[in-house]
Amino acid sequence: MTSSIRDDAALAAFVGPRYAYYSGRWSLAETRGGMSWNWAACLLGPFWMAYRRMYWQVGVYALIIGTEPVLHALFGLKLPMAGRPLLYAMALLLGMYGNEIYRWHAEATIRRLRQYHYSPELVNDSLARCGRTSWPGVFAMGLLLLAMVVSLHPLAGLLAHAGGLAGG
Repeated sequence: MTSSIRDDAALAAFVGPRYAYYSGRWSLAETRGGMSWNWAACLLGPFWMAYRRMYWQVGVYALIIGTEPVLHALFGLKLPMAGRPLLYAMALLLGMYGNEIYRWHAEATIRRLRQYHYSPELVNDSLARCGRTSWPGVFAMGLLLLAMVVSLHPLAGLLAHAGGLAGG
């Protein structure tokens, strides 16, 4: 029989030394409909998610943010980098709900590992390996961001040029 997903020992093993902080934020979020502020998630967004090993969430974030310059090019909008409303909206949402997203990620990983391993010792060892933090993930996020900037800017230019040819 497996124990509850909200097992504090499993969450502590997954989160690591910052468990007390996140536990407090999660308790606060339960009283506020899932909302509790996280400055790191707001200001560092995808880097914070990569640091916390939320890799598929980073991919979703990259897809959402990556579509904005393409949409600007398709519709002929000339907004400076400082005028990217989707980027600001995502930062605000991550600041408000980042802790909750991290809790969902932790609980889903704990559930998956408990289904995969039958031994509690193996589960706890896997929780420490699959959770905690990852500086290589932050470095990989930096490379992804660089690749997006290098590839999306010319793509947006091509779309804008193609739109200009079709309209003229």
